[in-house]
Amino acid sequence: MPSGILLVNKPEGTRSTDCVTRVKRHFKEKTGHAGTLDSTASGLLVMLLGSATRISDYVMLLPKIYTSVVSLGAETDTADASGEIVKRGNADNISEVDVDSVLNNFIGEIMQVPPAISAIKIGGISAHRIARSINKNNGAERILSLSARSVFVHSIKRTSPVLGGEFEIKVRCGKGTYIRSIARDIGRMLGCGGHVKKLTRLSVGNFSLNNACGLEDLSLEGLLPVESVGMFYDHVFLRSEAEERLLNGLRVPLRDAGEFAAGEISATKHVALIGKALFGFAEIRSDEGIPHIIPRVNIRK
Repeated sequence: MPSGILLVNKPEGTRSTDCVTRVKRHFKEKTGHAGTLDSTASGLLVMLLGSATRISDYVMLLPKIYTSVVSLGAETDTADASGEIVKRGNADNISEVDVDSVLNNFIGEIMQVPPAISAIKIGGISAHRIARSINKNNGAERILSLSARSVFVHSIKRTSPVLGGEFEIKVRCGKGTYIRSIARDIGRMLGCGGHVKKLTRLSVGNFSLNNACGLEDLSLEGLLPVESVGMFYDHVFLRSEAEERLLNGLRVPLRDAGEFAAGEISATKHVALIGKALFGFAEIRSDEGIPHIIPRVNIRK
């Protein structure tokens, strides 16, 4: 049975869940994805097959890189071009200096209000379902008010001139960041409104769109081993004794576990475990002042 990570180039206009269904039917294996892409967006969708579905949370923690075309002069209820315009403004005099000065507000840890049309869960129900139900039942456009939450933006920069009120940005960000919200808030800060015209995900951690296959070209040749996500985290190449204890769900002192190597995501409580018969993730906790590895996900090879 196939098990591993498959990189798919999701086309614009296709839902992430439809991609999951397509891959599941093709390989006849349990399938999931590690991070939804809006149906209006395109780009990298990390698909998880078989036992790899168990590491979804760890893949979603990886930083992501997007490019987006931001259109000024109108804010929409979806914060992208698919929605209804709820506010218009004049973007004729917005300069590149104006845009660049606003972008500085989005670097680091920021409080962000997600779009009403989103996958955020409210009482176990997706926000987009609630928002659309409100609109349908009331016969008028209403915006579902969501609470602001903390997200992290590693970098954001303008990558094109500002022409006709439009420009491209490139964003590297952490889990849960909505580029649509960034575009909306850029427009609000500039006083003219704004939304995403085009959105593409270029990478998730060390996984790149350049290595993704199309939905028409699904093949086991493109299947990556589960270990490929581990190298992005701090990781431990396990000694045989430590591997056996961890396979049995037992904790192991970090100093006795094996060879430790730093990853791009470093100094976190999560660590990847790499052994001859085991790949997994563990949490590092101090026990009487001694760091221990506590297994959280074990996948037998």
